[in-house]
Amino acid sequence: MTRWCLGLALAAAALGLAGLAAAASSFSDATGDNNEAPDLRSVTLAEAPSGRISIAVSVGNFERLPAESWINVWLDLDSNPETGYEGDEALLLYSASSGLAFYQWTGDALAVRPSTGMTSSFASGVLTITAPTEALDGATTFGVFAVGSRSQLVGQIRFIASDSAPDRGRSSYVGPAELAFSDPADDQDSAPDITSVQASDAKSGWISIAVTTSNYERLPSDTLVVLSIDRDNRLATGEAGTDVQLAAVGGETVLRRWDQSNERWVDDEPPTRARVRNSGNVVTFEIHGSELGYTPRLGFSVLALDVDVDANLVKAVDLAPDSSRYYKYKLVNRPALVLTATRPSAVPPTPRAGRPFAVSAGVRRSDTGRRLGSGTVICRVTVDGKRVRASGRLASGRATCAFSVPRSARRIAGVMAVRADGSSVRVPFSYRVG
Repeated sequence: MTRWCLGLALAAAALGLAGLAAAASSFSDATGDNNEAPDLRSVTLAEAPSGRISIAVSVGNFERLPAESWINVWLDLDSNPETGYEGDEALLLYSASSGLAFYQWTGDALAVRPSTGMTSSFASGVLTITAPTEALDGATTFGVFAVGSRSQLVGQIRFIASDSAPDRGRSSYVGPAELAFSDPADDQDSAPDITSVQASDAKSGWISIAVTTSNYERLPSDTLVVLSIDRDNRLATGEAGTDVQLAAVGGETVLRRWDQSNERWVDDEPPTRARVRNSGNVVTFEIHGSELGYTPRLGFSVLALDVDVDANLVKAVDLAPDSSRYYKYKLVNRPALVLTATRPSAVPPTPRAGRPFAVSAGVRRSDTGRRLGSGTVICRVTVDGKRVRASGRLASGRATCAFSVPRSARRIAGVMAVRADGSSVRVPFSYRVG
């Protein structure tokens, strides 16, 4: 459950979901906004007779290096992992925005050095760097480690996705002959890329949210997709408005609810009427209306993450909608209204002979989760088995039956019935006269 907890923390702290988008059942999301890192395919080195080192880093997924991306080429010039910055004495950093920068180990830290005599370019998916051997301490035998990275700012948190070649250690170059080192394809950090979301509901009460992930036919084990639901369309409830979250975690389905009183997320108590299916580039969330209080409309958003479980780290994300708001969906098959009532309370707590007495209970609607605003209250009250007149009213979500207790009364019993929009709820009560 590490991935799940990490996703919850991200959704709450980093993204700050708020507000509502326009109503619709089909929603689109930009392609390629999932912070996919440059996928390094190979690193090739060669030394020319003129004394220049040429380094070519092939990238498989981008013809042009995207903004906020860079490639680091680390060089272990003395082939000694115990010296330098984590073993390396030089760094060639190529950025999509600022070009080439050169760093050397001073014995204490990496320091910027002039890139005199060096060239760099990125074209047709290949980064090419040339440098004079004297700038690299004249070394023609050294270790090489390349890392492609891409940065993305979401909310208040910056995520950095990456791919390295090789995945561990250093490739060993021995000049002057050309040597090429390959790296596996499609091993770069990449969150599921959400491109469209389709919402629908059935007469059976099931609500379906189908999320298209263009880059994954089936979700890998290190990815997480979370559906956040604002079931009552109120930002004051839930965490930043989210009341329920449903997640696809490594083939599992996890449903959690926001505990408003304790301000924390808790696991849903079984049986849980929710499920997640994944095939053909689509993750389908299905949740029954009973899990959402039979709301007729809801807000929702989808969060996809690439997670490093061992490091407890989120590496890449995609959010739909990108505006950190909720999509809004109105159910086509309107759920039946259910009224629920609290336990009755009385004023005064104990009825007194010959004095006014009132019994009341709070009433809520299942379709909105809010207090009942309008309806009819019918009171049936008996005192020692005989009917007495009582008046019913509804105010501020509370139904009340009020009457005068006869002077000779010993026991009061009754039923308060509340009706609204074709639904009703009965509240029985019984009191001994004090």
